[in-house]
Amino acid sequence: MKLKRETVSSWLAVPMVAMTLWACSDDSSSSPGDGDGGGDGAECGDNVKGGDEECDDGNSTNNDDCTNKCTLPKCGDGIQQAGEACDDGNQTDTDDCTNECAVATCGNGVREGEEECDDGNDEDTDGCTSRCLEATCGDGYTQDGVEECDDGNSTNGDECTNKCTSAVCGDGIKADSEGCDDGNDVDDDECTNKCRTPECGDGVVQPPEECDDGDQDDRDECLNSCQTAVCGDGVRGPDEECDDGNTVNTDECTNDCKNAVCGDGYVQGDEACDDGNDVDDDECTNRCTGVNCGDGVVQDGEECDDGNTTNTDECTNTCQNAACGDGHVQAGEECDDGNGSNTDTCTVACKNAACGDGYVQASNNETCDDGNT
Repeated sequence: MKLKRETVSSWLAVPMVAMTLWACSDDSSSSPGDGDGGGDGAECGDNVKGGDEECDDGNSTNNDDCTNKCTLPKCGDGIQQAGEACDDGNQTDTDDCTNECAVATCGNGVREGEEECDDGNDEDTDGCTSRCLEATCGDGYTQDGVEECDDGNSTNGDECTNKCTSAVCGDGIKADSEGCDDGNDVDDDECTNKCRTPECGDGVVQPPEECDDGDQDDRDECLNSCQTAVCGDGVRGPDEECDDGNTVNTDECTNDCKNAVCGDGYVQGDEACDDGNDVDDDECTNRCTGVNCGDGVVQDGEECDDGNTTNTDECTNTCQNAACGDGHVQAGEECDDGNGSNTDTCTVACKNAACGDGYVQASNNETCDDGNT
């Protein structure tokens, strides 16, 4: 069906009239505007600041100087604007975005996210490290006033223990430089107080040691073998003249650790005897020789003993007192032929035979001799 131009115009005119009548209505029950402008016709986004709007820039950009809610931008409004690293719109200061609209970072003084602590400084020796971890033994940082050391490893035998104390002898932890460490103050057990395995010479007496003076002087009261010095141990001690370590009394050193000498009671070397006394006229002289005429000592059976080989002095080599008739001419004798004959050249009075001596000597061609003048 084809409509006439006049009919179409009439139909279009009806709606236009209706709209005009609605716009001009003075019905006071309906407020002007869109309902969020305070009743004065203001509309957020119309580029006209009205009512309780803080701003209205008439655009749909939310992160400029005026938000799409016609409020001035501020940290915490949930809209990230220039100058803000983030804005999560909440008041939680420990999540990924702080209440100052900064991305949570270690060292900002606020404990956030997975941080254990955050003291806002870069000190590693206080209670909170620069990595926002609570300070603990083994973190590699020495806490002032709490730890003696902290090397950050799990090696217990180095200079810093796993308890963050400096390694010392007696802490019960064997350091690399120690032979042992039993952590007690008992010095004669299997580990000394110097953290050394017991050994002779360490200055500590342990079984089976008799002594241990800790020095290398083998001539004092304690041998280097940690045995008490005694005569016969083979080491000459301070009060010993010798020590050959044997039980032979007839060598150069007696079992009393005295040098062998005549008179010690032991026959050594060139000694013929040794009775150990100072009696010179018994069976052994004080020179350790046997009883012999000529040894200078008068023993039983001897009248004298001058110890020489001279027969013309007061004591003959047979250890008899010199006398006329002994066969030796001594002082005061003219002769001594040792016989009892008065008729030879020497009378029994040890006088040379002579006419008038009362004895007829054929050697003098005497035929008589009456001994008178």
